[in-house]
Amino acid sequence: MTFRSLALKNVKENWRSYSAFFLSSVFSVAIFYIYIAFIQHPDVTSGHIMAASKVKSGMEYCLYIIALFSFIFILYSSTSFLKTRKKEFGLFSLFGMTKRQLQKLVFIENMVIGLLSTGTGIAVGILFSKLFFLALGSLLRLQENISFAIPLSAILVTVGIFIGIFFVITLYSTLRIGKGQIIDLLHAHKKPKGELKYSIWQVVLGVICIVGGYGLAATMTIELFIVVALPILILVVVGTYFLYSQLSIVFLQLLKKNRNLYYNKSNLLIIGQLGYKIKDNARVLFTITILSAVVMTAMGTIYIMQLLSNDQMDYGRPYSIAWTEQKNDTNPVTTLAYVEEEIKQEKYHIEKNVTIEGLILRNYSLAFTNNRITYGSDEESGRVYDGILIPLSTYNQNASKENQIKDLNENELAAVGISLSYIKDQTAKLTGQINGETIEYEITKMTEETLMNDRIVRYAGTYVVPDELYAQWNQQSTDEDRIVFHGIEISNWKKAIPVVEKIQANTNDSDGKLDMSKIIDNAEYTQTMSLTIFIGLFISLLFFIAAGSLIYFKLFTERDEDITMFKSLSRLGVTYKEMRKVVVTQIGIIFFLPCVVGISHALFAMLALDGISESSNWFYSFVVFGIYIAMQGIYFLFASRSYLSSIRKGAITVTN
Repeated sequence: MTFRSLALKNVKENWRSYSAFFLSSVFSVAIFYIYIAFIQHPDVTSGHIMAASKVKSGMEYCLYIIALFSFIFILYSSTSFLKTRKKEFGLFSLFGMTKRQLQKLVFIENMVIGLLSTGTGIAVGILFSKLFFLALGSLLRLQENISFAIPLSAILVTVGIFIGIFFVITLYSTLRIGKGQIIDLLHAHKKPKGELKYSIWQVVLGVICIVGGYGLAATMTIELFIVVALPILILVVVGTYFLYSQLSIVFLQLLKKNRNLYYNKSNLLIIGQLGYKIKDNARVLFTITILSAVVMTAMGTIYIMQLLSNDQMDYGRPYSIAWTEQKNDTNPVTTLAYVEEEIKQEKYHIEKNVTIEGLILRNYSLAFTNNRITYGSDEESGRVYDGILIPLSTYNQNASKENQIKDLNENELAAVGISLSYIKDQTAKLTGQINGETIEYEITKMTEETLMNDRIVRYAGTYVVPDELYAQWNQQSTDEDRIVFHGIEISNWKKAIPVVEKIQANTNDSDGKLDMSKIIDNAEYTQTMSLTIFIGLFISLLFFIAAGSLIYFKLFTERDEDITMFKSLSRLGVTYKEMRKVVVTQIGIIFFLPCVVGISHALFAMLALDGISESSNWFYSFVVFGIYIAMQGIYFLFASRSYLSSIRKGAITVTN
């Protein structure tokens, strides 16, 4: 038998152990290929898909992340497999195989897995790239679908990157083969484990770190962010490490003292072994927990930002299409009839249509002396803004019931659209010019409701005037001082980009009188956030699958110990059903413990985000947490079934 045939036979015989590693590697390769296939797509490189530039740079960064993460993942997996095969290597050495021959055997095996993973991953990537392009084209709202293409450069880069990764890691792994004595290799899985011990001061330190980190996160404010952000991170990381290495032992010791629980059926085996499994896997569980918290916090933040985008789009823009014109303007930026016709042609309908007439308040300034806040014009900075004056009757006709103003004194004005959250003393002085004369009034009534779009650049403030005073000023004004605001709110405005494009193509708004930013900004924001979630989803999937695989591989390093234990227990009359309960419970705890702790960390991170943004939206993050738990649950079912099958196959004497 040649080395090549022996290596291939070993791969075939150990395929169950290799399967999770193989599938995870295939997924990494497939994601890498799909991303680079889009970047190298002919329509993207030629500039035919203009919107692709928004995501191209982000995908390039993702490629670096995938490559780096794949390297770490494959390195750890390869090391774990070598540990599980120490007995096998010892037998080969006992039968006369030299160190160099053993290294050659392992090198061939790992490169075979590497070549199979790379080839299969590229094939899977090609198969699903069309679906990826369709989804990406839909998010980018392209008029035409991205054509299916298989860039040769994408294949070559993917092959080069991953074959290089497998080669470097395989070479590193083979150099570590054969350093131990034969007797040590043969009995590596039989080495006794010492008594579980913990350090009381490390336990106390771990509790203080976690409680302290959570406490600071729960009370986070924007003012304290710079001061406490780094301490929170350090406290949580340190506390998490001690949680697995020290606190877990204390918790299990307390369970052992509960005799009714500890000596109840198979709990003796579960609790007795669990301490060793957690402590042996402490570093892996710690790493997965921290990375899980980071990924879930990032995805939860993005998800919440997308949900809150609607409120951001409406703020200061009550109408999706708005424009201003002077009274009796002979050359307006657009007309009401034209806009209504375009909306009708695109099969939208008008939900609200308002026209508000007012007077221009030139070079206005609204100063809050007690708050040192000034709206409008500012002589020191050289900025000059015009405001709008409207009569009280017009305001009440268009304002909501809760914000209507009952009356105004003869010389009293009210401000509209002022953010009151930053104003303590709601008294201000308004100055400006109307009909060439300077006016000065006290503002004693304010409301946050916006009647007109504040994105129309020329006019940056709206003020309510008693009807009698307004009529007096209006009589003295000319059409140049009279302004007309048109606002239209249309149905399903979030998808009304076709209407915007038609209006923009037939208007020339050089003076900034036309405002459709509500539709445009929402489309761009939604597109950016959707693409971010879309790209981040694949990175998260890659991480979650790899995280589950790391736990799965770590379990297989203890496979021989479990087989030996089950053989002994079967002789004592323990049934397979009882053994299965022990294994499934232990694997479940190992799988879901990092998940639960990571969710706890992410939840307090979201609470800190609420403190910074002065909002309460942390509960939305449970959607992301639910997805993570579901994914871990699926992987757990696969891992527990595979591991049980491997144990049962190894422990031949175990009977049902």
